[in-house]
Amino acid sequence: MNWSILFVFVVGVAIAYVNGANDVSKGIATLVGSGVTDLRRAVLWGTLCTGIGGITAAFLAHAMLQTFGKGLLGQGVHATLGAAVAMIAGAAIWVAFATRKGLPVSTTHGIVGSVTGVASVAYGFHGVNWSALGGKIILPLLLSPVVSLALTAVLIRFSRYLVPEPAADCMCFKVEQPTMSASAGSIAAFNVVAAPQIHLESCSAAARTSTGITINHLHWLTSGATSFARALNDAPKMAALALSAMLLSGRSEPFLFYFIGITAGMLAGSWFAGRKVTEVLAVKVTPMDHREGFLANLVTAALVGPGAALGLPMSTTHVASGGIMGVAAGRAEGINRKIVRDMILAWAVTVPAAALLGVTAFFVFRAMGLR
Repeated sequence: MNWSILFVFVVGVAIAYVNGANDVSKGIATLVGSGVTDLRRAVLWGTLCTGIGGITAAFLAHAMLQTFGKGLLGQGVHATLGAAVAMIAGAAIWVAFATRKGLPVSTTHGIVGSVTGVASVAYGFHGVNWSALGGKIILPLLLSPVVSLALTAVLIRFSRYLVPEPAADCMCFKVEQPTMSASAGSIAAFNVVAAPQIHLESCSAAARTSTGITINHLHWLTSGATSFARALNDAPKMAALALSAMLLSGRSEPFLFYFIGITAGMLAGSWFAGRKVTEVLAVKVTPMDHREGFLANLVTAALVGPGAALGLPMSTTHVASGGIMGVAAGRAEGINRKIVRDMILAWAVTVPAAALLGVTAFFVFRAMGLR
């Protein structure tokens, strides 16, 4: 293995690491914020589901691979190794900086900014496929957080209409005990209610014949689904960049190799560095109860998962944050304006900052002889 191949691999794992550190929060913040579990268990759960999603992406996310492989470059562009690695490095450095500051930012936006910045400098203005960038990438990125906010707010209002009290967020499947009756000259028969009664109420300890499924239980499922979906959405983007750079270095490994490396990086980042951003989203944006957290995650998973399979890149950061802001829209306490202002500022700066860092890395690599 020559140094360039090793360098590409290290940079690819690095962006996956900072992605895990920043993005694991998007699926588990509501678990912590609503008091369902503590930070450590939430991070463990998010890390596990992220790993499953990352490996699954190797089999389900081919459309996303095409979009972020050569789909962002213009026709006839002859890519270079230095530019390809600089694209990864620019996004990775920006996400690492934001994570250090506790700011939830979009790795997808970072990649888009770095790729367009480096490609424009390295290959000229026509080195970027601007039509694909606008229609297939920018539009979903802009619309998805707005849709997430609106859907979450509507679902919360609807759920409160159906079940006014959060304490009643418990669905009990009540089955009546069988009764035995006997008649003369006949064998004793069991009389069993044919269908269980299903209704929403608090599952009391006295209801020994009931099996309760609470919103807390379902919240774990939607949290895991969000972590799974965000890995399904992000892993192919990073794998596509690493795969393209590795091919330019003169070597190709089995397809699954890239997803294993990227997933390993995401897992490490999630577990070792995922707490800081999680705390911000969990408790500093707005207070929430378990029902609101469950619905915010449900909307996030429902948007990001199908989007990944269809090759429509969404920012899990923006979708999840939009859902949490949708929670705030229906609460009297509102939102922490300072935190939201800092988040929006970081979002606005992500694309140009990643582009600038990517271009800087491109010139540094070129000076080092990596072309």
